[in-house]
Amino acid sequence: MKKFIYNPITIVFLLFASILIGSNICCTGQASNNENNTVALVDKNNSTLPVAKSEGVVTLTENNFDESIKSGIVFVDFWATWCPPCRMMGPVIENVGKEMNGKASVFKIDIDKSPAIASKYNVQSIPTMIIFKDGKAVKQFVGITNKEDIIAVMNTLLK
Repeated sequence: MKKFIYNPITIVFLLFASILIGSNICCTGQASNNENNTVALVDKNNSTLPVAKSEGVVTLTENNFDESIKSGIVFVDFWATWCPPCRMMGPVIENVGKEMNGKASVFKIDIDKSPAIASKYNVQSIPTMIIFKDGKAVKQFVGITNKEDIIAVMNTLLK
């Protein structure tokens, strides 16, 4: 009886499956939940990846980060353009921004453009989302997170 692993078709299938699965675990080590409300972006390699529209969520830099988080409830998404799970979180972040409009601030910061800020807050996996209250980090999410969990924490902090 042949061993299962030595079958060439099985080997090709396992390699293909590991590539597909690996693409959903890329940046966080956690599987994604594939949010349905993503928009397609074609990158330089002509591959299509989900990404958010950037309207409504302000992008921070190292120059304006400290000033932007110093008062009130502030949500910051630490992300990178090359990270598929970050792109999948884009529409979720946009929805959080729309729902929290006027109650809390919602920002994004590209860790490749602002590595000192990512290092300061010990961001080791992306996406990482940190909620600040009056300049102090009070809650952190790592990996794919649903909008309801984020909103619930923010509403609790607003009380």
